[in-house]
Amino acid sequence: MKKLHVAGLSLLVLSGSAMAQGVGVYGVAGSGGLGVGVNLPVGPAVALRGEIAQLKQSDTYTEDQITYKGDVKLKGNGVFVDFRPFLGAFRLVGGATFGGTSASLQAQATDGTVTIDGQRFNAAGNALRADIKYPSTMPYLGVGWGHGRFNERGLTLALDLGVSIGKPKVTLTGSGGLLAQPGAQSAIAAEQSKVQDDLNGTKVLPVIKFTVGYQF
Repeated sequence: MKKLHVAGLSLLVLSGSAMAQGVGVYGVAGSGGLGVGVNLPVGPAVALRGEIAQLKQSDTYTEDQITYKGDVKLKGNGVFVDFRPFLGAFRLVGGATFGGTSASLQAQATDGTVTIDGQRFNAAGNALRADIKYPSTMPYLGVGWGHGRFNERGLTLALDLGVSIGKPKVTLTGSGGLLAQPGAQSAIAAEQSKVQDDLNGTKVLPVIKFTVGYQF
C-alpha cells in the first residue's frame, strides 16, 4: 500500500509541476489493468510519466496436474522516463512499477480427489490454496510510440511494449482435513518447490498497453 501511495504522490507532483509546461492526461488499458496517467515533457527528447492502473479478473489455470481457479489482481502502477533518440514518436522507456501483481487460487477437485506431487488425496471438505505474488517494486524497461511531445498540443495515442523485471513467489497452503492425511504435508511442500522452480524461469512480466489522452 505504501508503494501505491508513492505512485499516487508522483502523479500529483507531475500534475502540479506540469501546469505551466503543458501536461498530458490519458487513459490506459493493458496487461496491468485499466487506469489513468500523466505525461510531462521536460524537453524535446525527455518526458516523465506516472500511471495508476489495476484490474481483477477470474480465471482457471492448470499446473502439474492440478487445476486452480481464482482471482488475479493486475497492478500497472508506475513511474517512467521516456527518451526520444530521434525526437519523433519512438521512445525508449525506463522506470519502475509498483503494487505487485498477484493471484489467489483454489485447487479444483476431480472425482472428489486432488493430485499433489503425483499423489491423490481426498478433496471432500479440504482445500489447497496457491498464492502467487510478484515483487512490490520492479524495474521496467521498454519501448513505445506516441504520447504528446514537447510543445505539442491535442489528442494523443500511444502504444508501449516492455517488461517488469522480478521473480514471483508462490505459497501453497492446505487446510481442512487435507493436512491430516498421510503424506499430505510433504506432498504440498514438494509441489510448492516444483511450482516455484517453474516460476523461477519467468523473471520478467511482459507489459503491453494502449493509451488515449490529450496534451494541453
